Amino acid sequence: MSGVTIQIEPGSLAEVRALMTAYRNSSRKAIQRSINFGAKQGQKTGVDEMAKKANLTKKTIREHTKVYPTSISALSAKVVLKGEPISLIEYKARQTAKGVSFRIWKGQPLERYRHAFIWTLIKERYTGVFEPNVDSPRFNGFGPYRRKSGPGVPTIYEKTPGLAGKVEQIAAEKMMGELKRQVGLIDRGFL
Repeated sequence: MSGVTIQIEPGSLAEVRALMTAYRNSSRKAIQRSINFGAKQGQKTGVDEMAKKANLTKKTIREHTKVYPTSISALSAKVVLKGEPISLIEYKARQTAKGVSFRIWKGQPLERYRHAFIWTLIKERYTGVFEPNVDSPRFNGFGPYRRKSGPGVPTIYEKTPGLAGKVEQIAAEKMMGELKRQVGLIDRGFL
């Protein structure tokens, strides 16, 4: 029986081993970077779409979202939406002669609280919309007052149709694109 012997030159074998080691050492870092990039792009897409729906600035929405990046060991990132209500001042509330007017959703008519007013609490460094709390047993015709606020970012997220799917799709596409770029960097020896 005849056989064929295949032999790799020692120099070529060293190159193959170096390449395999580079892939092994750099692959987790490349995946980590790709996942984090995808999460950031998903956050950006969510913020952009929510800003189209709600009468808030992108900066305000971004302040109420947080990206928890992945580590090399975990390899999963999270985008978390903070659930606290947002002050009506952020919804561009304005004091008028007839009370306080504001708009929660873009394209909707102005809403008005007739007995509300804009007030600054100096000790708390908070400016907001307040109204007399007539339900309080301590109500004396003037006070105490309660803060008025609009919906939080999770509510806006839920009320934006198709946003969850779009955010996941964009995040996945951007992550895969970044992964291809990272693999190209490994191939060229940059990682």
